[in-house]
Amino acid sequence: MEIQTRAIHYFISVFEEGSFTKAAERMHVVQSALSMQIRNLEDDLGTPLFERGQRGLVPTVAGRRFYELAVSIARSLSAARQEIRDLAAGNAVTGSLRVGVTSSMCKNVLGRVLADFYALYPGVDISVTEGYARNITELVQAGALDLGLGAMPLDNSSLSCELGFTDEFVLVASQPINGPTFAPCDLALMRDLVLVIPSERHLLGSTMQNHIASGRVAAKKVIKIDGMVATLESIRHSDWGAICLMNSVADRIATGEYYIYPILNPRVQFDLFLLHDLRFPPTLAARRFTEMFAARLREIKAMWSEAFPALEAPARSA
Repeated sequence: MEIQTRAIHYFISVFEEGSFTKAAERMHVVQSALSMQIRNLEDDLGTPLFERGQRGLVPTVAGRRFYELAVSIARSLSAARQEIRDLAAGNAVTGSLRVGVTSSMCKNVLGRVLADFYALYPGVDISVTEGYARNITELVQAGALDLGLGAMPLDNSSLSCELGFTDEFVLVASQPINGPTFAPCDLALMRDLVLVIPSERHLLGSTMQNHIASGRVAAKKVIKIDGMVATLESIRHSDWGAICLMNSVADRIATGEYYIYPILNPRVQFDLFLLHDLRFPPTLAARRFTEMFAARLREIKAMWSEAFPALEAPARSA
């Protein structure tokens, strides 16, 4: 029996999801049809690709090797398909584009890139999803987004991951709780601090909880708030401090509304990756958007490097 392209995509989904149920949801098919495709694939190859037991689906040695080959095959087929489509379209940049970004990247980055992109390529229908870094990655994996700026995948993935931006965490307050604005702070010494952080749903929340448990962050009280607007409102009329990504408060510097303190201890950075599914090479519109987005990220990085040269040293990433 000849191996069908559909079976290769089904196998990749089962391998990455570790579950027939989740893979069927991802591929938008009924589980029985997907299971049959995998059984037919195993019969054709003459060997089991998964062990089915109490631990769920576990890839066999043959399954792990076939995954490597399958991803390469799917990538080549998709690349060929996209190259022919681009050739047929000529230099026209059209079609639809679904992009996902984190809330912090909506500040100072997304708006400018969208305006510039639309001015150059008005024929592209673009939609944007804002979310947590992990959620953006999951949406790209699920095929709900063409491009994303999100977190590094935690498990087996057919995503292309290119480091897009490394952001710094800063302490933000409406009162001079650490002296003049831009004075570096040591959170281990600020024992009277009421600290606002995200919940564990956010990578920063779980990271800061670990620092608090280890004593690297000393705070009188910790308040968990998800959402940038609510976070800034919580500190507006108090002497509380909030942990924010530097890029998310960059537009507040000129106003003098808040005091912004670079955190030197514990030093934590946040890596965001430009993501797309390797099985579906980006269209010409997606490639142009990625180029413009990456260029804007480099501008932001250069701005922060000039403003805070002390933060150029390597640090721990969230």
